[in-house]
Amino acid sequence: MRQRKNAALRWLWFTLAATLVVPTIFLAYTALATYRSAYELADERIDRNLAISAEQALRIFRSIDVTLDSVEQITLGKTDAALKETGAELSERLKLFTRAFPDISSIWVLDRNGDALVSSMFFPIPAAFNAPERSHLKSELAQDRSVRVGQVVEIALTGFILFPVSKQRRDSTGSFSGITEISVLPQAFESFYASLRGNTSASYALLRDDGAVLARYPVSTRPGVLLDPATGFGQLIQKNPEGGRYTTKSALDGLERRFAVRKLPGFPLYVSSSIETTEIFQGWARQMASYLAIALPAIVLLSFFIVLTARRTAAFYAEVERRESLEQEIRHSQRMEAIGQLTGGIAHDFNNLLTVIIGNLQMAVRRVTDEKLRAQLDAAQRGAQRAADLTKRLLAFSRNQPLDPKPIDVNRLVADMSDLLGRTLGETIAIETVRGAGLWEAEADITELESALLNLAVNARDAMPDGGKLTLETANAHLNEDYCESVPGLKAGQYVMISITDTGIGMPEDVLRKAFDPFFTTKPPGAGTGLGLSQVYGFVKQSGGHIQIYSELGEGTAVKIYLPRRTAPAQKRTEVPTAEPLPRGNGQRILISEDDADVRDYVAQTLRDLGYVVVQAADGQTALNMLVREGPFDLLLTDVVMPGMNGRELAEAALRRMPNLKVLYMTGYSRNAIVHHGRLDTGVALIQKPFSQSALALRIKGMLVEAA
Repeated sequence: MRQRKNAALRWLWFTLAATLVVPTIFLAYTALATYRSAYELADERIDRNLAISAEQALRIFRSIDVTLDSVEQITLGKTDAALKETGAELSERLKLFTRAFPDISSIWVLDRNGDALVSSMFFPIPAAFNAPERSHLKSELAQDRSVRVGQVVEIALTGFILFPVSKQRRDSTGSFSGITEISVLPQAFESFYASLRGNTSASYALLRDDGAVLARYPVSTRPGVLLDPATGFGQLIQKNPEGGRYTTKSALDGLERRFAVRKLPGFPLYVSSSIETTEIFQGWARQMASYLAIALPAIVLLSFFIVLTARRTAAFYAEVERRESLEQEIRHSQRMEAIGQLTGGIAHDFNNLLTVIIGNLQMAVRRVTDEKLRAQLDAAQRGAQRAADLTKRLLAFSRNQPLDPKPIDVNRLVADMSDLLGRTLGETIAIETVRGAGLWEAEADITELESALLNLAVNARDAMPDGGKLTLETANAHLNEDYCESVPGLKAGQYVMISITDTGIGMPEDVLRKAFDPFFTTKPPGAGTGLGLSQVYGFVKQSGGHIQIYSELGEGTAVKIYLPRRTAPAQKRTEVPTAEPLPRGNGQRILISEDDADVRDYVAQTLRDLGYVVVQAADGQTALNMLVREGPFDLLLTDVVMPGMNGRELAEAALRRMPNLKVLYMTGYSRNAIVHHGRLDTGVALIQKPFSQSALALRIKGMLVEAA
């Protein structure tokens, strides 16, 4: 026994040491690896944003270059006098260029002295624009044959902050005849940078090779900002004129940033993109904190049990292990059994509870006169109603049910789903919603629409294995006759458009053609059924709408759903039913069959208050006996899921005895008793739990009036 004990203790002390040392080494290695990874991911983000900003800047300056050449061709061979004579016509032609290239603020044709002859902004040109005090702008104009990008200046007459891009004009002999100057607003770049930045710490800048800042964000540019050659930017381009990356404190805001710089081909200009190193560090720290939150408690707990176990004999240690193993097996078995029961009955039980809660709150509201207490009860009703909506939403994704078109506020639906999609897609997927102003109401099955959006979002997530961005956008749309002729069955008219766009890997043309085909999938065997997009397609078509996919390899995919606009007058929606008078009965007899006592008592009390004669039964067999013994009855109100005889079996037996009896089912989870193939059985009247007093009163009154 002693040998067993000593052996056990030696092993335990060794395990304790290993428990402390090994995780420490592993966490240290993980910290280093994740720190490097954090910077690599940050560099990837910076490079992506840099490529986008460089592409935008290059597009603008190439447009400016083309415009300068075009203006030179227009003015070639014309003297200053001739240019002034045709100033009105030439001014209009210059305006065409500014309209074609919105990033260009204005175009000026100047004489040899830099004074304005013709402008896209004014005709005729005010004398103040050629005043001597404008010499600071003239100093920024081209001095030779090359295109010159001037520093940022402020125009006192207009208050504009801009930078000039100019080029000398030559006459037919090649002699200098004047200058063409294009004014560019830094705002053209800064507004683009703002949209690119989002909610991150990113910053962007457009700079000349001498360090002059032409545009920047989030700190707007101003005249005279010039980076010293000793700054990180200056040192970088001295070593590598094509650009690169560096980390330094920004000379603009004093924050340490990770920079990437790229030269624009053909221009003495650079674009830079950066993020704060604190953001990188914080991301790494959050990741390490999540690891430590799991590892440290586990290490402490394990060490505690090892020390505790070391004080026991080897025999007792073995017994503890045996008992622990047995207990784990029992807990696992109990947990699996509980999950099975919960899966089958969650809707029934939760909706029974919510029926009692909502119903009794409504009763209390009708009896309370104190405004403060009424407000508290109203708040409780709203909370209970949100719980009911959540239960319905969670269950709706797993049910196959018939379409039930209803008016939909699509903007509200998208906003409500954004949180759910965030939890479903994970932290690596950024979700952005762009909700159109003045959006029309659509008409569709809200549950199926939610399921369709979830399907598309999950497909988008699978197309972005390394993370990315998912954008949900809504807008009003009009499909005209010409377009609808190319789509069989599609009617021209007004639609509500929902666009789901990802930044994933995209689809090639052959895959795009088969995207809606049933059972077609690009996922490996066992990873998908190939029915997701086909189900979305079927739902949209059944709803009278249209769906279209746009995709490019390496760029991403956009799926646009068009749902018919609801043309009927909008219905007023209320969060909590108001205390309006309820339709009352005239002594009609109602038999209630419900196995939940609280629900049964609440429904019975509600109907008695409404003037009905009520008889209660706790199960189907008891209800059937009461039907024979205490009948006749005008209506049978029965739960669907009950122990023993279910609601459908009870209704069939009751109708054999009383053919004219009206039957109303109530349920929060119908299984297959009254719903088959996703559709409510023909002739079945159903009220869904949880229901309000007014809904119950209206439904019963309507059925009894119909019977009469």
